[in-house]
Amino acid sequence: MPALLEAPEPALQVVRLARIHTVTDPGLVLGSIQKSETADAGLAASAGVEVARRRSGGGSVLLLPEKQVWADFFITPSDPLWHDDVALAAGWVGRLWRDALSRHLPERESRRLSLHTGRAEADRWGRLVCFAGRGPGEVLAGDRKVVGVSQRRSRHRARFQTTARVGGGLCELDETDLLDLPPADREAGRAVLAERCGAVAATAQAVTESLLQALAEL
Repeated sequence: MPALLEAPEPALQVVRLARIHTVTDPGLVLGSIQKSETADAGLAASAGVEVARRRSGGGSVLLLPEKQVWADFFITPSDPLWHDDVALAAGWVGRLWRDALSRHLPERESRRLSLHTGRAEADRWGRLVCFAGRGPGEVLAGDRKVVGVSQRRSRHRARFQTTARVGGGLCELDETDLLDLPPADREAGRAVLAERCGAVAATAQAVTESLLQALAEL
């Protein structure tokens, strides 16, 4: 996993690129500004979870096989999708994900999908765990976040790293089980995640296929 996260970014000219990754083993991915001590190495090892780091900011993300669809998108400044304002730059990513996910939901539930607009909103838990906060372009189902988005930008390209939670329901393991927290904080964190995190009731394969269809229609 670390090698994949640190893979060289493509030398883009005037093309768009999407990379869809398959999660084969559990991994806890820390944000670029989080210290390595944020994760409890002993707990992670006991749970069989590898700890890695991404180059974009934000809170930790727990990746589990069949529980996420992980996709990275790259565009260049010449692309019509590009926006100089960081708060607006990920809007097209959120709309893309909303389109893909809505194909798996009844119309009533599809109408509950929305995008977070404006600046990032994160309290202590949002800074610790990606899905406990809200950032530009992220997708919510009601009040629960189902797609997380982080971005890394330069003069030459923007990279959007995204994960959509799938499979429905809550996982037996979540980020708070692997972070270096006192027992009381760990219990409080679980309650926060139960309120703020959601998952689409569809398989990873089905959501991936819908995402590819949505990409083809951009």
